[in-house]
Amino acid sequence: MYQSFYKADFAYIILQCTENALFSVDFSTKKPNLSKQKHLILDQALEELDLYFKKKIFHFNTPLTSHGSAFEQKVYQSLVQIPYGKTRTYQEIACQINHPKAFRAVANANAKNQLAIFIPCHRVVAKHHLSGYNGGVFIKEFLLKLEGAL
Repeated sequence: MYQSFYKADFAYIILQCTENALFSVDFSTKKPNLSKQKHLILDQALEELDLYFKKKIFHFNTPLTSHGSAFEQKVYQSLVQIPYGKTRTYQEIACQINHPKAFRAVANANAKNQLAIFIPCHRVVAKHHLSGYNGGVFIKEFLLKLEGAL
C-alpha cells in the first residue's frame, strides 16, 4: 500500500493505492501524520486532483478499484456517468440501475463509496436538499459549487 495527500481549500485529501489502482480517498481537516510516498498511481491522482480543482479536467483517468456488493458496484458505475456540473437524485440513480424503489439502498451505497471525488458521490442529492456526505456537507457543497452545480 502507498499513500499520500493533497491539500485542498476545504481539507486534506488522503489517497491510498495498491501497485495497480487507487482504492481509498478520505478527508481530514488536520494535516495527516504520514509521509507522502511516491508511486505512479498516486502521482496521477494528485495531478488530476490539481487539474480538477483548477477546472481544467472534468473526469478522472486514474485507475480505480472499488469494493462492495454487486448492487453497490452498479451504483458506482452509475455515479461515474453523472456529468461534471450536474446532479442526480438518489431516486434517479435507483431508476437508472433498474431498482426504482431502492433509493435508500442507493444512498447507503453512496455513503460506502471509498473513492470520493473520483467516483463522484457528491453529485447525488436528495429531492429537496443536498443530503449528507461522508466528509461533511460543507465538502459536498464546495465541490458542487466548484463544478457550477449550485
